[in-house]
Amino acid sequence: MKIAVVPNLTKGAAQACTDEVLEILTQCGCETVLKTDLFTAHGLYQERVEDSLLACDLFIAIGGDGTIIHTAKLAASMNKPILGVNAGKLGFTAGVERHELSLLSNLINGEYREEKRLMLAVELVSGDKVQRFHALNDAVLSGEPAKIIDYQMTLGRRSYRYRADGFIVATPTGSTAYSLSAGGPVIEPNMDCLVYTPICPHSLFNRSVIFGTESQLLVDIPENIGKLYLSVDGETPLEVFTGDKLRFFPSDRIARFIRLGGYDFYDILNQKIIETRQ
Repeated sequence: MKIAVVPNLTKGAAQACTDEVLEILTQCGCETVLKTDLFTAHGLYQERVEDSLLACDLFIAIGGDGTIIHTAKLAASMNKPILGVNAGKLGFTAGVERHELSLLSNLINGEYREEKRLMLAVELVSGDKVQRFHALNDAVLSGEPAKIIDYQMTLGRRSYRYRADGFIVATPTGSTAYSLSAGGPVIEPNMDCLVYTPICPHSLFNRSVIFGTESQLLVDIPENIGKLYLSVDGETPLEVFTGDKLRFFPSDRIARFIRLGGYDFYDILNQKIIETRQ
């Protein structure tokens, strides 16, 4: 078995964790491809699809949720499964904790669970130019600091005019990230749906809207005071201009997460709730 190991070495415990992972995989007879250049010295992600990665059977990402999310997107572009190893605080996307690394031998025997996660496709239409992006967590439209933005949202046959600080469209995986902070619901990650959540809307209606995989969310950008920006999974924002259109719908890519450890989604959610109460 050939395994790509992708650590984010800017994380404090990542180096020691990576050494331990490589040692265990070597003892199990695995061939490994170590990729340490997908993250800069500042922890910023740089996607690179290389032949050495295409030849791998699966990916192991070592770091926090951000590291695992970005590596999972790369793996999804090649239809490869990914195991997240948590090298930080307890996270939602890790499939094994550091103290459970002895379970890595189960990869060889196929003794693991695989969870398929819906991804979000975002199209930015500027005249005749169409750019498509894929998100595992969310896409966010926002303005400049202290500026309210205007946009026209269409879902199904209904169209709505909004004034807000911005909005978030999240996958079930991303429902526990920025969307949750903005008042959105927690959605079990294996569900097939998307959720729209306005950010500080200037309206009496400030609820999230969950919509199914057969629907598209369309957003038209009228003239605004100040600049607007689109950010996909927290990556470098793109400026959005008057007259542009945004489309949000399920991606044709699927993230395939491997689970080895004993924690499930609700165990982690309960732990996060306990942390916020302390």
